[in-house]
Amino acid sequence: MRYENIVVKEEDGIRVIRIQRKSDLNPLDLPTLAEIRASMSEKTMITVITGSERAFSAGADIKNFVGLKESVAYSFARDGHSVMNFIASYEAPVIASIRGYALGGGFELALSCDFRIASGNAKMGLTELNIGLIPGWGGTQRLKELVGEQVAFYLIGTSAVMTAEEAFRYGIVLQISDNPDQSSIDLALKLKEKSAFTLKAVKSLVRSKPTEMYEEEKQLFGMAFGNPDSKEGVQAFLEKRKPAFNSSS
Repeated sequence: MRYENIVVKEEDGIRVIRIQRKSDLNPLDLPTLAEIRASMSEKTMITVITGSERAFSAGADIKNFVGLKESVAYSFARDGHSVMNFIASYEAPVIASIRGYALGGGFELALSCDFRIASGNAKMGLTELNIGLIPGWGGTQRLKELVGEQVAFYLIGTSAVMTAEEAFRYGIVLQISDNPDQSSIDLALKLKEKSAFTLKAVKSLVRSKPTEMYEEEKQLFGMAFGNPDSKEGVQAFLEKRKPAFNSSS
């Protein structure tokens, strides 16, 4: 199959999906996520998702958020959740190889994977509050599951951008590597030595979690677009200025 936004290679029973947008910051949109899902659906196999040297993905294309209505924003969150949940529940292990930026939706994609291996220059974070929004693709819940409520609230609430070392200390990143793509493939090959049935069983047992809060995240993501702060935040981002939020909203 021919893809517009990703490049897919398979070797030694390992699939490598490279996000390759026109911008090397690899902005995520629903068509790109749909391509990732379609490529993984062709055949179940251990998968590595990677990006460019500059960015795994620096997040969603903010220009697409201008004038977005609540109902459309909810659908955007719902469709993104569907892909993230597909990856999180995929029958084979999925590894994120992170170089450069993994921010916003890009970080949510990495969080949906089973493992994250990062280069020393990686920068990660859920930065949506900078533009008056919240994470909408499962990031609030998956980050909380990894680091606990207090640290997750701090990281999301302050829009902190973590270094690879900080993410490693929090337990978000499994390994820091000079060559995260190769390290991810090496891990994939180690996992491939195991029984596919047992890997599937362990993943199901380890990653099964309540789902009700994911629905609430989608609802609140949509509602955020009805708040004037979201319009101010998006406009300020596009104009490269600091937003003037209403602290009482």
